[in-house]
Amino acid sequence: MKKILLITLILMSTIALRALPDIRIEAETGIAVSGYNDVRIPNSGNNTMFSLKNDLGLQSALSTRLSVHYRITPRHQISLMAAPLTLKAEEKLTKDVVYQGKHFWRNDLVKTEYRFDSYRLQYRYYLPREFVGIRTVGASIKMRDAEILLESSSNKSSKTNTGFVPLLSINAGYRINNELDLVLEAEGLASPYGRAEDVFVGAFYDVHKRLKIKAGYRILEGGADNEEVLTFAAVHYALLGFQVRL
Repeated sequence: MKKILLITLILMSTIALRALPDIRIEAETGIAVSGYNDVRIPNSGNNTMFSLKNDLGLQSALSTRLSVHYRITPRHQISLMAAPLTLKAEEKLTKDVVYQGKHFWRNDLVKTEYRFDSYRLQYRYYLPREFVGIRTVGASIKMRDAEILLESSSNKSSKTNTGFVPLLSINAGYRINNELDLVLEAEGLASPYGRAEDVFVGAFYDVHKRLKIKAGYRILEGGADNEEVLTFAAVHYALLGFQVRL
């Protein structure tokens, strides 16, 4: 009886998956390496401009990203994406720093945490024909949940920020053969108060009609410059991943 129930569940699951619309799950993982990471908070008074990388030795870390793509029609797609990121360090300061009014002195051993979690709702429109390699155009709403933490034996200060940012996007590429596809994906937007860019350059290889593997390079860059904060950072990724069609 248990075997019959198990077989029935497997058959029902298979039928349900085949009945699903065009849904793709995409995942990637790789090493995230800090480029520049400059901070001054608040952006006024005697607070210091300092570098989380150069002055505090921000370390690289393993990073992951997960996306779900739903192709509503042949021309329209919506996606959800989650990309948490945390970089840490524990080093002696190379100079005196005033961060949110609190003093951290040169040669103090300081624990540092830079967190930038990103979540996006994206819309893409597939062009009827490629235009100079461009395949899709779209727009996203990005929610960032960020924190910069400094902690020494005598002081601790943390700045958190959650907000929403609109982004524009394109997807371009060149198919080498039936299996190998070179891809450029870019999202970004700039204003007088800040900017955000997320660019991927790499390749997709078709292992099966429902499975692709990916590899490439990604850069996440941006920041804000206003009365409350000045913070600009770049993070470089070497990554591997896959995309599976349900």
